[in-house]
Amino acid sequence: MKGTDRILFYMVILLSFLIGLFFFDESFNSYSDMITFLSIMIGFTITSLSILYNSPLRKTLYDRKIRYYKTELHRLKDFFKQALSFEVVSVIFLFVIPEKIACISFFDYDVLIGRYMIIFPILMGTTFCFYKIFSDLLKIFSHPANDKDQGCNR
Repeated sequence: MKGTDRILFYMVILLSFLIGLFFFDESFNSYSDMITFLSIMIGFTITSLSILYNSPLRKTLYDRKIRYYKTELHRLKDFFKQALSFEVVSVIFLFVIPEKIACISFFDYDVLIGRYMIIFPILMGTTFCFYKIFSDLLKIFSHPANDKDQGCNR
């Protein structure tokens, strides 16, 4: 992601981290559900990428120039790359980060630092990536496809 897309992504992650501290605590115990959710999102991303790769719209998207990216196809490629990278790294973090890292006291308030702190940022980051990809995929339906270049000529 580039430009405002990247700034928005980082803002979503930062805000969701701060908001997530109020919604989740150390008693969160559904990490396997999170991994299942991320696996489904990875499957969606790879499937939509393969559909786009075999689509006659690929040339049309390549021909359309866009700011910050060379073409609309490059923009979609960056979104797919960001989404897949974020989702795979999130799964790795859920496996690697210990449930409890440390306990810090702030003004007689104990804060447990651990894996639960990344749940809401993972959910919101994945949702943001899904939204960006899905909205761009819906936009490309308005582009004409070069059907005569594909398939059998009769």
